[in-house]
Amino acid sequence: MRIAPRFSIAFGPLAACLLLAVALWLYASMREEYSTILDIPLDIRLPEGRALEAEPSPVIRARVQGAGWQLVNHFLSSAIRCVVDVPAVRIVQAQAQTGNPNQVFIPVSRQMLSQAIQAPVGVLVQRVVSDSLTLAIGFIAQKRIPIRAVLDVEPREGFVVTMPYRLTPDSITIRSSKTMLARISAWQTEPISRRDVYEPITAQTELADTLAGVVQFPKLTISCDLNVQQMAELLVEDVPVNIMGYGGNKDVSALPARVAVLLRGGIDDIAKCSPEQIRVSIDYAQLRTNTTGLLKPSVSAPSGINAVHVQPRNIRVVERTRKTSSAQALMRP
Repeated sequence: MRIAPRFSIAFGPLAACLLLAVALWLYASMREEYSTILDIPLDIRLPEGRALEAEPSPVIRARVQGAGWQLVNHFLSSAIRCVVDVPAVRIVQAQAQTGNPNQVFIPVSRQMLSQAIQAPVGVLVQRVVSDSLTLAIGFIAQKRIPIRAVLDVEPREGFVVTMPYRLTPDSITIRSSKTMLARISAWQTEPISRRDVYEPITAQTELADTLAGVVQFPKLTISCDLNVQQMAELLVEDVPVNIMGYGGNKDVSALPARVAVLLRGGIDDIAKCSPEQIRVSIDYAQLRTNTTGLLKPSVSAPSGINAVHVQPRNIRVVERTRKTSSAQALMRP
C-alpha cells in the first residue's frame, strides 16, 4: 500500500505574504494619478457687518486630478476646499449699480469658483462641474430666540415623560441678515435619545448645526432636565361644555351640556390637578363645514396632562330663538 505524504501548511508566513502583497498593491495604487469628480466644501467669507440672505449649496462639484492617496485624504479630512472671499469694494460697487443699500447680489462664475479652490500641491483642478452662484448679501443683525429640544425619549412601560422640559440655557442670540432672522423663531438642539427611562434625568446636547453658512450661533452645551413620573389616570365628571365663537342673536347651547373627561399624565401632576382646571369647548364656526351638526370637543388641561377620552365623543349644538322657546338642531350648509 502506498501512503501519500502529508504536507503541512505554515499559515503564519502565508498570511504575512498576503498582507505584504496587499500593502505593495495599495502603495503602488495610491501613487497612481487619478481623475475624478469630488464634492468640495464651499466657504463664503464676507466683510464685517455683512451676512448672506440665503444659504448656498454647502459644496461644489469639480473634476480634479491627483495621486490616489491625495484623493483619499480629501474624503477623510476635506483637504480640498473652495474659499470665496467677497471684498467690501465689490459690495460697494454692486450697491452703486442697483441703488439698493440693504441688499446686493454678487455673481460668482465657474471660473471664479475654480480659482477659489484651495488644494494641496500635486492636485490639479480640471474644471468646475457645478453651476455658477449668485450670492444675496445684506446687513447683519442679531436676534434673541428660544431653544427647542428635539426629544426621542422612550419611557419604561407604566411611566411618562411630563412636559414642559427645562433647558439651560433656554435661549441664544443669533446673527444673520434681517431677512433670514425674520424667518427664524426658534433653534433646535441635536436629538436627545434615551430608552427605558423611569426616573428624572438630565441630558447634555448641542445646538443643531443648521444654516451654519448663513447664521452665526454660539457653540454651547445645552442641559435638558426631563421629568419622568409613573403614569396615572383621573376621570373628571360633570365638566361644562363651552361654545366658542358664536356672535348671533340667538341662544345656543350644547347637548349634552356636561361631559366626562379621562386624563392621563404623571402621578405628581395628576395629584395637583383640580376639576376647575379642565376646560371643554366646541368651535361654533365648525358648523359651517359640518353637515351632521355633531362636533368633537377640545379639552384644555394643565401642562403635562393629556385628555385621552371624552364621553360622549361628539356634541350637538342646539339653537333657540329668543322670541319662541322651540328648539332646533342647528344644521348649516
